[in-house]
Amino acid sequence: MKRRVVIANKKIVRLNNEYTTQQLNQMQEVTHKNPKRRYLAMILIVIILVMMLPTINLIKSYQVLQSRRTLKIKSEKQSAQLDRQLAIKKANVDKLQDPTFIEKYARAKYLYSKDGEKVFPISELSDGGVTDKK
Repeated sequence: MKRRVVIANKKIVRLNNEYTTQQLNQMQEVTHKNPKRRYLAMILIVIILVMMLPTINLIKSYQVLQSRRTLKIKSEKQSAQLDRQLAIKKANVDKLQDPTFIEKYARAKYLYSKDGEKVFPISELSDGGVTDKK
């Protein structure tokens, strides 16, 4: 059962016997295994990509968390500063409720005086005791 098969384009002659068919089958098996490896590689790449998406999301969430923490710290500092300013303003309002303090303040700030009174301005007391310092 020896037949010769001629491949037209390459001018190769192949004997059609048991050994050559066995070799041909082995070569075909090897070539059929490669697509399985390709599919395995493609599946592996897809799995890696699917795992990367939650990781990227986690990193972004962590960055947002850190930015919010810094914003919270800044807000707390600003709140403390505003609380100090509010305390100073309340103290000034309490001082301005006292009529004697208002009289002293008008004399120091606007150089008002009673009749026959001499005013000597002192630069350190020019605010009349009302403080705007933090």
